[in-house]
Amino acid sequence: MGDENVDEIVKNFISEQNDIIIDRYSDSGAFGELYFGTRKLLNDRVALKFYSYNEDLNTHNEPILLKSIKHRNILEIYDARIIDKQFAYFLTPEISGGDLKYYIDHNVITLFDAINFTQQILSGLNELHQSPNNLLHRDLKPNNILIDKGSKNIYISDFGSIKYIDDKTESVVASKSTEIYKSYEVITDNKYTRKADIYQIGLIFFQLLQGKFPVAPYDWLNERQKKKFKKLNGYFEQCQFIDETIQNLILRDKLLDYTTLPSYITNQVKKVIKTATNRDINKRYDSCSEFLKDLYNLTKNKNNWWTENNNLYSNNGKKFFRIKFEKNKYILENSKNDIIWTKNNKHNGDLESIINLVNKNH
Repeated sequence: MGDENVDEIVKNFISEQNDIIIDRYSDSGAFGELYFGTRKLLNDRVALKFYSYNEDLNTHNEPILLKSIKHRNILEIYDARIIDKQFAYFLTPEISGGDLKYYIDHNVITLFDAINFTQQILSGLNELHQSPNNLLHRDLKPNNILIDKGSKNIYISDFGSIKYIDDKTESVVASKSTEIYKSYEVITDNKYTRKADIYQIGLIFFQLLQGKFPVAPYDWLNERQKKKFKKLNGYFEQCQFIDETIQNLILRDKLLDYTTLPSYITNQVKKVIKTATNRDINKRYDSCSEFLKDLYNLTKNKNNWWTENNNLYSNNGKKFFRIKFEKNKYILENSKNDIIWTKNNKHNGDLESIINLVNKNH
């Protein structure tokens, strides 16, 4: 099953299951082990996510609160248990499409898809944030968001870092989440608020729009930094150098390179990302509702856009448009059925002018 490197405590627990037929293991569970199977009695697919457990740190006390939350964009918790002094697990439904990172890497995501997925994440997060739940996720990233392959329904998952925050408390201690998803105040003050969750969703929105956001920490280094990295002796020194480099990008507000977004991404869309990920917490969205409102306004432009096979496509519900680059110039084509294409010469060949022309056709 590919779980040879899993701790024996977890493997023994899996082998002793009588009510679940375990048939698959995945090593993509971030900081935990992930198994899948079918419950014999109910004949439904489930996932078992194992985490390291520390009784002294009250690990998993907050996630158990999730069991009472029922929301279409929050992964339902069937069960949450401690299996020994080192490990605990969640039992949840198995979601057909896997995580959002895999989906981004293997599917064409349109502008409207990106907006819709982000709206769904915010809807689920709003449920976590609002009273009486008062929960901070503290580790939102595409790997921790699941998507149903058929309905494209989004589910917030991976609750190993979730934390309760009462109405009188402004912030909690930051989690040990992935360095690249830490906001400015998390790095400088180790303080995590609702706005830090919103910041992470801003980063997810950027990735859904195809902005450059490397998975491998090493890929965040420029050529000069890579040369310096290779001269370092020892794994610890190398990790520390990468972390400091990434932190410096965040602190200087240089993490996101907006020039890597597709040409059809407007300044209005970029403004939404910049507000969500603003280095100044006071200039960030105050709530999920504010973020959702601006995303809704983006859909008022009826033209959907996407990139496929190095071409740009758009559809306004009546007509398809395709922008190709051939013989050192841009070509615009129209189609009523996405099959038969005809050239449109009502432009000067400039990409920006062509995109503006298409956006006016709605």
